[in-house]
Amino acid sequence: MFAGSMMRPLGGALADRIGGIRTLLVVYTVAAVLLGVVGFNLSQAYAALALFVGAMLALGCGNGAVFQLVPQRFRKEIGVMTGLVGMAGGIGGFLLAAGLGFVKQSTGNYQLGLWLFASLGLVAWAGLHGVKMRWRTTWGSASVTSARV
Repeated sequence: MFAGSMMRPLGGALADRIGGIRTLLVVYTVAAVLLGVVGFNLSQAYAALALFVGAMLALGCGNGAVFQLVPQRFRKEIGVMTGLVGMAGGIGGFLLAAGLGFVKQSTGNYQLGLWLFASLGLVAWAGLHGVKMRWRTTWGSASVTSARV
C-alpha cells in the first residue's frame, strides 16, 4: 500500500506527459501481466514478492493518472469525484487482500485469486480502450482542454 501510494505522483506526472488514458492502458497491462505471472505459483518467494510489489506500484501510478483525468471530465464536480476515486481506491485495496484471503481459504492457494485480479486489469484495459475515442472527441479534445488525454 505504501509503495503504491508513493507512486501516485509519478503516475500523475506520466499522465501529464503522455496522457491519462495512455498511462492507464500501460499500467493496467503491467499490473495484469505481473499478477498473472505471480498466479503461476512461482517457486521463488522473492520473485513472487517482487512481481506482486511491481503490480501494486503500477496500480499506484494508475491512481495518479485517474486524478489527472477527473478534472477534465467533471469540472463542476471535482470534489465529489476525487472523493469517489479515493473511496474506490480504498475499497480496491481492501478487496484485494480480502479476496485473496477468501480464495486461499476456499481453494488452499492464491492462484485463482491472482488470476481473477489479473483478469480485472484486462477488463479495465478493454473498457478504457473501448471508450477512449468517445472521450477524446467529447471531453478530451484540444478545443476543450490543453491537458493530454
